[in-house]
Amino acid sequence: MGSMSILWRLFLSAAVLVALAAGPREVSAQARKKAPRCLTAADVKTEQLVRHGIFLREAGNRCDEWVAGTRQKWLDFDGRFGTRLKAQTDRRIRMFQRAFRDDAVKVMTYFDGRLVTYYRHYPLSEVYCRDVDDLLTEVNRRGWGGFTKQAEVIQNEVHLDYKVCQ
Repeated sequence: MGSMSILWRLFLSAAVLVALAAGPREVSAQARKKAPRCLTAADVKTEQLVRHGIFLREAGNRCDEWVAGTRQKWLDFDGRFGTRLKAQTDRRIRMFQRAFRDDAVKVMTYFDGRLVTYYRHYPLSEVYCRDVDDLLTEVNRRGWGGFTKQAEVIQNEVHLDYKVCQ
């Protein structure tokens, strides 16, 4: 048996003895009710909807220089579904407060700042703006259902940004 194997076994044995000698620990009520720091499946959908709204707002407003009418298409959608967008934003705030109790505002501010900064500085092109125009045309034609379908696909990186609760 190699010397590393013996040393490793001695280390593990010492760690177990120290843990046993310490005895059971009292766990505070706060520690037991620690914030989960993960999102449920419903939370993921809420985050996708909010992000998609931010994307369409920023892109629609900025792309008007490249493809006339995108700003108006965003305003039309927002006029029809602004109340629902606001409800999703409010739900998202409660979601962050639940999932990130100790630092909800900090976590939410980080993601909001990152998203808005990204979309406000994304390099515009005619191809990009035509795609945005097509998306806006579709959500105005298909309504809230079309918007939610787009959000599930386009804002799929939410699964990479957050841990999803099991």
